[in-house]
Amino acid sequence: VFAIRLITYLTNYLISGIPSFKLRHAWYRRVLGIALGPKAGVHLGCYFWFYGPGQIRRAGVSIGANSRINRDCMIDVRGGVRIGDNVSISPQVAISTAAHSAADPAFRVEIRPVVIEDNVWIGMRAMILGGVTLGRGSVVAAGAVVTKDVPPLTIVAGVPARPIGVRPEEASHYVIEEDYR
Repeated sequence: VFAIRLITYLTNYLISGIPSFKLRHAWYRRVLGIALGPKAGVHLGCYFWFYGPGQIRRAGVSIGANSRINRDCMIDVRGGVRIGDNVSISPQVAISTAAHSAADPAFRVEIRPVVIEDNVWIGMRAMILGGVTLGRGSVVAAGAVVTKDVPPLTIVAGVPARPIGVRPEEASHYVIEEDYR
């Protein structure tokens, strides 16, 4: 138990503040077991919520090629998180895979994975709740709270998030070229 608490502390209060993609990513890959695709970027200050490296490996956590998780995001990986290629997650986004059921008298934790398909853009301070799939090329507006699946190429906004538009097919085939490492 002490070792897991130490790894959690080091990950979120020391490693997340090291100004080197290479060192942070080595920790995330080797110690935590997160699969990082080529040119994926986890920026400074990101907080990973987990029960331990073994749990991360069992749940499955992956961040696809060229995807960016910007500063100060909170990623709850207890239920598993799969982030596709060329995904842009803006600063201070929260992804939660665990919650308590208000109807459960024992107040047990329910864990459900989050899937973010390729070429998704999530705006600043949005929240993605457990069990949600964000379809390929979808857009989540800043501050939105996503409680249900979002179809491919759909733009959602609001609390709770609701469809407000649709992207053209050709808008979802880009490659994020910036390499900040």
